[in-house]
Amino acid sequence: MTTPRLAFDDVTVDFGVTRALDSVHLAFAPGEIVGLLGHNGAGKSTLVNVATGAVRATGGRMLIDGEHVTADTPRQAAELGITVIHQTPALVGNLTVLDNLYLGRGRTGRSKADRDAARAALAEVGGDDLTLDTMVSTLELGQRQVVDLARGLLHGAMKVLLLDEPTAALGQAETDALHGLIRRLAASGTTVIYVSHRLPDIIEVCDRVAILREGKVAGEHPITGLTADALATALVPDLQTADHVPAVVGERVLEITSPHHMTFHAGEVVGLFGVAAGEQFELLNALHGAGGVTAVLDGSDYRARTPLEAIRQGVHLVVADRDRDGLIAGLSARDNVYLPWQGRRANGRKVAPTHRARSAGYADARQQLGIVGPGADSPIAAFSGGNRQKHLLAAWLYPATPKVLLLAQPTQGVDVGAKADIRRAVRQAAAGGATVLVASAESDEIAGLCDRSYVLSGGSMAELPRTPEFDSALLQTLLDLIPTKGAFA
Repeated sequence: MTTPRLAFDDVTVDFGVTRALDSVHLAFAPGEIVGLLGHNGAGKSTLVNVATGAVRATGGRMLIDGEHVTADTPRQAAELGITVIHQTPALVGNLTVLDNLYLGRGRTGRSKADRDAARAALAEVGGDDLTLDTMVSTLELGQRQVVDLARGLLHGAMKVLLLDEPTAALGQAETDALHGLIRRLAASGTTVIYVSHRLPDIIEVCDRVAILREGKVAGEHPITGLTADALATALVPDLQTADHVPAVVGERVLEITSPHHMTFHAGEVVGLFGVAAGEQFELLNALHGAGGVTAVLDGSDYRARTPLEAIRQGVHLVVADRDRDGLIAGLSARDNVYLPWQGRRANGRKVAPTHRARSAGYADARQQLGIVGPGADSPIAAFSGGNRQKHLLAAWLYPATPKVLLLAQPTQGVDVGAKADIRRAVRQAAAGGATVLVASAESDEIAGLCDRSYVLSGGSMAELPRTPEFDSALLQTLLDLIPTKGAFA
């Protein structure tokens, strides 16, 4: 048997009382392309961080070519031949390509030998067309990824390449180019570990998949023999579907007639499920003023050319990226909750016009959502991620009651307790008469929140009722809609 290029032997990682990786055993052969799958919080990024020296394992060991190695820093990992490419390459925009290639290496890169080595590294990863003196800020994302790869090569032979959601912000042409590069590197002996939520990308380029769930290895499957049932069983946690209380469905509130025909009623929570960065999120943005959707709201044509027009009609959106698009770090917790409503009206009245009213409303929101942390006047940045997420939900749930509540991955990146609080608040909003749409790329999130779901992929759509097998049916339906090129049985 070939000695693995990279192996994790009984690797465990603890963050305080939280066990992120639990006795992980995985091995990767030279020249192999392996997809690393798992829901958010499964341990994928932690495993990548162990390999690249960003996180130190609590127990176990890592081996390169059969030898026990230690990588306590990213530089040490690079010297071992381990390169990582993140969704956003770690480059300095106001420096040149050459400067970035030698950044942090104790050399200027200005000698002829250094420039020749830089050109050779770029050429090896498909960057022949890049000029060393070009500012990185002028490059496209795909070109920046090439620079990041070339920087890894300058440390020596690239034995292992880890890709962490590398195509999340790429178009199809750039994705195809990256996959071509991955294949060339693998053909030369580089082991590639590909972390992604985008199943079509995994299917397209990988030889097999390894699946993590709750910090443990839940399965390993070759792509050619992988069935949708096996993938669904390994990916989906044991959700408490029996605890789901069916909605009391009221009258039809929203009907979408284009690009798909969908109906949504008062009192229900409906999922929009698809691949990462998929069309389910585009649909939410379209309903919130981006355009491209034809719909009827309360029996009348729905026209919202801007988010403000959507808000005036009772359509509220909780965005996916709370820190970039939803909250302002320097403002207080209370001001973040009331920021969208400063000087605005809802139901003919100003929303919380006085400081006393806002303070009382904020206190009620904290109680409703189980928010913990510093006081109302503290900056929102002082709260944990889960409690910041609760503040964002509170801003669109409590100061003014939504008619339609649009949620983009509302429970992702938060702990189990925060997820439960958010789910309870969402279900309470629906019970109060709101129509709730949840867009997500995570089947467990849809199954944990929703009464039924639409599955969208590649311009196709399917509707799924709530059943005891709802979670696995979501994945099965998505895989049925994805052009798989025969990869799945």
